[in-house]
Amino acid sequence: MFSGHPVTSVARMFFTRVGAEGWAGLPLADQCALPLKDRRVVGWLIVTGRLRPSPDYLVACRPYLGEVAAHHHQAFHARFAATSAGLGFGATVTRLQWSALAKVAALAGLAPDQVTQAVIDDGRQALTAAIGRHHPGSHGPGALSAALFGLQTTLFHLGVLDTPPRKRPPNQQAARDAQWESAAPLLASTLTGYIAQVRLSLRASTMVRVESVLREFACWLAATAPEVACVAGLRQECPGSLRASFQQVEGREHAHPG
Repeated sequence: MFSGHPVTSVARMFFTRVGAEGWAGLPLADQCALPLKDRRVVGWLIVTGRLRPSPDYLVACRPYLGEVAAHHHQAFHARFAATSAGLGFGATVTRLQWSALAKVAALAGLAPDQVTQAVIDDGRQALTAAIGRHHPGSHGPGALSAALFGLQTTLFHLGVLDTPPRKRPPNQQAARDAQWESAAPLLASTLTGYIAQVRLSLRASTMVRVESVLREFACWLAATAPEVACVAGLRQECPGSLRASFQQVEGREHAHPG
């Protein structure tokens, strides 16, 4: 009956060729490589609770869930936008808040008006770790944190959350730990061992930069050269003293594991 309708035909073809279970079994790169029309269908399946995306998919593939969720949850989206505007948030900030809400709700398999503080906190941690894996060193974690803080304010005034958010310093250590976890285990162990070693002789302000650079380097390797599992796997020579220090630490870890 509806075989000629463009929207229905796209969905019908997606289920014929891929299907929900087939999509869930695809590697992340293949999920992101699907045509936009198929990714729109996937977005609808996610928003309606028929698919549970990974945080890596939400970060790497940019599925524009906010737009899809705004169409599917029109009444709540209208209330959300009006409340956000009434609090003084601009249209762009409101859109970013709604997008963040759609993502954390999708990770939990909930509708946007069903999220709790625990759901938001878990979503923040998962998305921050994914950003560290796919966009190391970017401003993404900070932008996400800002959007979620505003989002919690809006949801409190909507009556979805029981308590308003409290401004507190961001948990930078949790974000750093998540980024280290995304790196190859042996490489991360060697680099963090080196950091602990030189921390004894360098100033704290210097160590902040050393730790940041090595962490970004480890995340970059994980994203662009995942075959490099340890310092010995590096193909291009880094400064001799630095490489030697890494290898000394790595050698001690092999000789005295744990």
